[in-house]
Amino acid sequence: MHRAHVKVLLACCVGLALCSLILLTGPQPLEASVPQGKPRVVLGGLERAMVANRVDAFGVLLPRQTLQLTTQVPGEITWVSEQLEAGDQVAQGDLLFQIDQRDYLIAVSSAEARYAQAQANIVLEEGRAEIAQLEWATWQRNQSEAESANPLALREPQRAEAVARRKAVLADLERAKLALERTEVRAPWPASVVHANAIVGQLLSVGEVTATLFPLDFAVVELQVPMQTLRLFDAGIKQILLRPIHDPNAPTVVGTFDSVVRNLTEDTRLATVRVRVDEPLNHSGWAYGMHLQANIEAQQQRHVALVPANLIISGNLIWVYREGRAHRHRLYPIENQGGMVAVEDNFASADALIIERPIGLFDGAEVASTDSAAAEMAVTEKGAAGS
Repeated sequence: MHRAHVKVLLACCVGLALCSLILLTGPQPLEASVPQGKPRVVLGGLERAMVANRVDAFGVLLPRQTLQLTTQVPGEITWVSEQLEAGDQVAQGDLLFQIDQRDYLIAVSSAEARYAQAQANIVLEEGRAEIAQLEWATWQRNQSEAESANPLALREPQRAEAVARRKAVLADLERAKLALERTEVRAPWPASVVHANAIVGQLLSVGEVTATLFPLDFAVVELQVPMQTLRLFDAGIKQILLRPIHDPNAPTVVGTFDSVVRNLTEDTRLATVRVRVDEPLNHSGWAYGMHLQANIEAQQQRHVALVPANLIISGNLIWVYREGRAHRHRLYPIENQGGMVAVEDNFASADALIIERPIGLFDGAEVASTDSAAAEMAVTEKGAAGS
């Protein structure tokens, strides 16, 4: 028992000796480096400018209208244009296909013959009316008292009937000519053929769809814009630039503002801005149904501040010098302009940008300022003295 106590005592003595050795021979403790004076920052000027209000929106390229070619007269197709194929284009007035005209030519000839007969009947009635007038005049000379002529005796109703018959026949003739004209189906305007099913020998009934055309002269893009941003366009729209979404490097195309279509329902916060695009398919890579990005620039301008993009830190914050202190200031970006970012001008008039700052600077710290131009001059002088 005595021997065990001796061992514990020896172990404690050895431990105390080792601790003393470490304290005497170990490294010196680190001393905190307390900076002397206020932290120094380098300041730069805050640039302000006027920029136009811009709104980015997205939409789909749509044809201004869709035309489904339907037949107005029945018959057999006897000829079809080579351009009447899906994916091809036709010019205004091009003959697309033709229906058998023989029955319609016969109808026109028959109507012309009836019209000639009706015209001849009028000439005969005019001659008969002259004879009746002479006979009435001769009979009146043999009478002691003058009497008014009877219209029936002068054949006036007969002549009126002949004129009415000619008018009815003329209407039949015009109808026959119109039906003959409708046997030739032409393009009403320059168009792109989307769908076609006209085949030689095909029998068509009235109203049967033979092709679908999209106009080539201009198209529309319907952009969805938040209603609260419409006030930015109160002074008018300066320009609208369009670009395909799938190709951000494609050249922009200028669109023309057409109208604002307000939604009739109360459950939406969007309005539709209609934009006109002339000859859309002449632009490389453009096609109906493609998605487009639009940049709408308004006539109205607003004040912005321009800050270097490399000074912006996470959370859209930037360091500013204000009344002797460094502050982290929140930005509300509007657009990028190369290496500068246009932001809402929510700075105070005396604010300056901190372009260089020490590590560990905290928000609201008192700092000593150095103008950026003076700092650059000092660096230059130091370099010249060293050389």
